[in-house]
Amino acid sequence: MTQRTYSIGEAARLSGISVRKLRFYSDQGLLPPAGRTASGYRVFTDAELVRLDLIRCLRDAGLGLDAIREVLTEELSLVEALKLRLETLEAEIAAQRRVASALRAALRSPQLTEADLRRFLTMTQLSRAERRNVVERFFEKVSDGINIDRKWVRQMIETTVPELPDDPTPEQCDAWIELSEMLGDPTLVANIRANAEDVWNHHVLDLAAWQAANKTVLARAKEIIARDLGPTSEAGQALARDWLETSARLLKREPDLEFRNWIRGKYALHDARAARYWELVAIMRGQKPDASPNREWAWITEAMQHHLAD
Repeated sequence: MTQRTYSIGEAARLSGISVRKLRFYSDQGLLPPAGRTASGYRVFTDAELVRLDLIRCLRDAGLGLDAIREVLTEELSLVEALKLRLETLEAEIAAQRRVASALRAALRSPQLTEADLRRFLTMTQLSRAERRNVVERFFEKVSDGINIDRKWVRQMIETTVPELPDDPTPEQCDAWIELSEMLGDPTLVANIRANAEDVWNHHVLDLAAWQAANKTVLARAKEIIARDLGPTSEAGQALARDWLETSARLLKREPDLEFRNWIRGKYALHDARAARYWELVAIMRGQKPDASPNREWAWITEAMQHHLAD
């Protein structure tokens, strides 16, 4: 049976596209006409209209002309083509989210400069290895010249290297920008360095024992928090008293007035950005800001500050 034929104008009207675009697809070899009239005008059949509908769908999905040509010539399956397009599209979306986060951070700057904008954009484009380098440089500055156990430094780096998924949320991108700025702040480096120097250079610290004690006090704090008891409760203050004695023992000190005054000073100078660091790392990992052990350490810090205020 003879197929019905359509002029280029009829085919365009039936397909809902312009004659110019239909002619373009034909010229590119994506939609060869079924034939030509005696006057040389292109004619199309229902088969070409079906093919044209597929071309439009693939273009709407964002495929380029070369990929569409491969699908039409069966060099590339439709499933493979769509998978490739999806991967590309997801990468583009992730990149746009990172740019949006950089712009949000830039707009928060009170006196924005071109250098600030460039820095924000750079921060959002770093790879995991480059983010690790940012963390390593921070701990190098903190520990330089201090008698810190290198195993502790390595553990801190391994457990705190910020993770970003391939498709980060705006909140995760924002968290990384804030964290990278924080790690580059010389005042934070100085504060943590002063605290580390006071502890590591003047005390003999058993790292394994200290980590075991941390694990125990965290578990105890978690249990008390689950009972909906605050840091100033009787249970909270009992934990604070025990943690004070444990800290003295681990630092090979007596829990006397001198030690109490010393550790009071430590908690008084506690930099809130240290806690914020862990909140940002949690956000980047897709967790809540107060994800354990962030919540427990914040609770313990408040309990200790209250206990030492006497």
